[in-house]
Amino acid sequence: MNKFFPCCLLLFGAISLPAQDIYDYTHSRAYARYLLQSQQYTLAAEEYERLIFLRPDNDTLRADLLRTYRKGNTPQRGLEQWAKWQLTPQSPTLLLYKEYSKLLLRSGYPDRARTLVSESNIFDSSEVRRIVLFANMLEQKWPDARQSIEAIPASEKLPRRTELEKLIKRAERSKKKNPWIATALSVPVPGLGKVYAGEWKDGLIGLLFVGVNAWQAYRRFDQEGADTFWGWIHGGVALGFYTGNIYGSHKAARRHNQKKINHLQHDTEMLVFPVLD
Repeated sequence: MNKFFPCCLLLFGAISLPAQDIYDYTHSRAYARYLLQSQQYTLAAEEYERLIFLRPDNDTLRADLLRTYRKGNTPQRGLEQWAKWQLTPQSPTLLLYKEYSKLLLRSGYPDRARTLVSESNIFDSSEVRRIVLFANMLEQKWPDARQSIEAIPASEKLPRRTELEKLIKRAERSKKKNPWIATALSVPVPGLGKVYAGEWKDGLIGLLFVGVNAWQAYRRFDQEGADTFWGWIHGGVALGFYTGNIYGSHKAARRHNQKKINHLQHDTEMLVFPVLD
């Protein structure tokens, strides 16, 4: 009996305590923030979407949702969400528009990001300079990028500034191959255009095939006359490789340039995207 009475008190006391709702706004927002910080972006997006349904006019939540899409490699969903929000008139806020400008950079629309910050009056000058710099780099407008980074004062915070400057200098020093020069070089010497374009193995193989077949054709014609079957075969093969090598040299130069562009684009994205925050 002595033990039963305290147990009853504890039981009735527990029942009388108000139930705590772990799904209320405060707990849900803390959970969404935890998911975002722990890089669980898919779950974070779902949680922020639910929170925005509860508080549709909260720009902090909406900016966090756009950030979740951007960092979760689904920036297109962020642009689609932004387009839906524009159906309802709202006054622009710096917090939301700053995240939208970063989303445009991440989505492959640096020109739109540059236009947004340049023509809008809500961005401060430092934010405009940063977005314009990143847009120029992502569009590989390297002279403009150099001018942009030089316009940012040394006292102004710019993460990884030294690395950004090095990348811009490396890009400006990078030389492209002229496809027409590669084509012209392959006319007198088969394969020379491909060597110029950096594909020296293919160039040497082309020179070897053209040279061997041309020599065989010459020997056949010299020994058997103009009616020789194999002379014409070797001559046709030599001519085919010769003309194909001229066209291939043009493509090789363009391929070389595209590889450089892709490499610079990759390095730029790996450097710019992490410093957007």
